Amino acid sequence: MTTTNKCSALQDVVAYVDVWSSDKTANYSKPFVQQLQEMGAQVSKTFSKQVTHVVFNNGHPATWRNAKKSGVRLVSVLWVGRCYDDGVCVDEDLYPAFNDESNPLLKNKKHRCMQPKDSPERTPENDRRMRKKLDKLMKDLAPKQPLVTDVSPIFIDEENGIVYSPALKRSDYMAQRLKDMKEKRENLSLTASQMVESCSPTGLKPSLGSTPPVFKLMCRGNAHTAAAVLTEIPSEGEEENHNKQVSLSLQNMVNKTKAMRTLVMTSMPTEKQHTLAQVVTALGGFSIVDRVCESTTHVVSGGQRRTLNILLGIARGCWILSFEWILWCLEQRQWIPEEPYELSDQFPAAQICRLQRHLSAGEHQQDLFQGQPAMFVSHHSQPPTQSLVELIQLCGGTVCKTVRQAGICIGKYSGRRPEGSRILSEQWVLDSITHLKRLSYDNYDLS
Repeated sequence: MTTTNKCSALQDVVAYVDVWSSDKTANYSKPFVQQLQEMGAQVSKTFSKQVTHVVFNNGHPATWRNAKKSGVRLVSVLWVGRCYDDGVCVDEDLYPAFNDESNPLLKNKKHRCMQPKDSPERTPENDRRMRKKLDKLMKDLAPKQPLVTDVSPIFIDEENGIVYSPALKRSDYMAQRLKDMKEKRENLSLTASQMVESCSPTGLKPSLGSTPPVFKLMCRGNAHTAAAVLTEIPSEGEEENHNKQVSLSLQNMVNKTKAMRTLVMTSMPTEKQHTLAQVVTALGGFSIVDRVCESTTHVVSGGQRRTLNILLGIARGCWILSFEWILWCLEQRQWIPEEPYELSDQFPAAQICRLQRHLSAGEHQQDLFQGQPAMFVSHHSQPPTQSLVELIQLCGGTVCKTVRQAGICIGKYSGRRPEGSRILSEQWVLDSITHLKRLSYDNYDLS
């Protein structure tokens, strides 16, 4: 029987399916609903006047009574299977349904499905109650008065002239962990903000997780002080004695950090963009920009697509987060730890690059393409040439302006080129960054 005939075998049937396990704890209706629909039948979610057939097995007593009263066809699941196999509507009388009430233990037992519900994830877009709750939270926010005070994980000892970070106590340990992650691709255990919290006896918490821009700023401003960061870490009694003395300087540093930190949103519909902008305005600590740049620390994605901003964020060691992070920050009315919302399954390199950025005292630089031949990017490449050049350079690669100097040409190129050079698809660059691994040329060779 052809597929075309099977699709119209039950086109005149309106079915209601009530199929359960013998102990009435598992609803088995779904596969039979699918088979009926594949044969052209309409399947009603309720027992209505339009129903012509009831597929019944250990179902609800009310379904049996209504079907008998209405005179519709009561058939067993065997009838559905036979119709599906033969591709025609077979005689219903050959496969009648039975209502087994002989077992006194099951006669009055209520149907109670123990299976997990197969329902879509609740989001503000498809759930009215969540949408109302979100709107109420947005109204309650006071944009002009941030609801959380941003506290930097950098401390200043003015008396001894030392700048230090509690997180550096674990720098050796985290560096070893980074090495292990590159080999095993395991998940990280702590967020940067949690590391600071666990090391800080005073309990000060940075509200925005890792704050490498502050550390970078201090290292650029004073190389001697940066060396002191790595060698001199005061005891707990000294974090406590100077807290009052440095409060003003600390606040000035925090204000400077806020002006530096930027956030980028990608793959996000207008409604989510509006929500994110309102949260950032209310909680402070970020400015929103269109493209990942040196000051960007967070990239928030409304989906799981690999975009140019996602790849730039990976290359620069940014947090790559789902939109759920924004919703929970709104719920808590403060910036919360980022790691539970990191898109590490979709972009496995994101965690490693972020940790590398956190551990780097100075300018962050990936080494993914170090040691590779000089690359020339075709003017007809996709993504655009300048974007690919930026990605390659951020990952330690060398880019030349003419093909004569190149050992690798990225993107389609039909002109003359040096002997022995290779032409690779742009996907080689994008995939290598996504997995933080120099992939084989063979699958991307355009020569």
